[in-house]
Amino acid sequence: MGVSESVGDVVRRLREERAWTLDHAATRLGISRRLLTQIEAGTANPSLSTLLSIASGFGIDLVDLIQGAEISTEHRLQADNDTADVLWSTDNGSTARLLVGLGPLEMWSFTLAPGDSRRSAAHSPGSIEALVVSSGRVQVAMDSKDAIDVGAGQSLIFTAESAHEYRNVSTSDTMFQLAVYDPISPASAQPEHG
Repeated sequence: MGVSESVGDVVRRLREERAWTLDHAATRLGISRRLLTQIEAGTANPSLSTLLSIASGFGIDLVDLIQGAEISTEHRLQADNDTADVLWSTDNGSTARLLVGLGPLEMWSFTLAPGDSRRSAAHSPGSIEALVVSSGRVQVAMDSKDAIDVGAGQSLIFTAESAHEYRNVSTSDTMFQLAVYDPISPASAQPEHG
């Protein structure tokens, strides 16, 4: 089963457990009814921001949404990072794999093909991202700030409270690991009333 189908199964199960109609769930999750239907059918390719919105609406972590696992508050082991869930990919060969995550912390592995980029919406206040480049060169552009070039063997840590973008500025694939810390994780957020 692929990531899209797995996410669809989890979304459908969580919606049915709460006895939410499609219209009610779409409103609570911050997405359209049509997109929710496509996600549940496993035919959509939702963006990271859509997946974060869905996870937040259900009060779970992104990792639990993607992996469909029971929530663990103690530990989580990803046995083989080569088979980690691919959250998105491009025709050029760029990918993002969610390696592991627990609560407010997630670890990702990115591969960006030459010329490819990936934009991320602003995270909640207090969020931090840290990356370590293993090959190539990535340019990190943050809204209202100068872009920063990070080459192989270098690392960068920054607050992720504004939109930001990762761009491959080399002539070969750029690979980096990315840690994302979001202190207001969906699992710790207070449930919405009404």
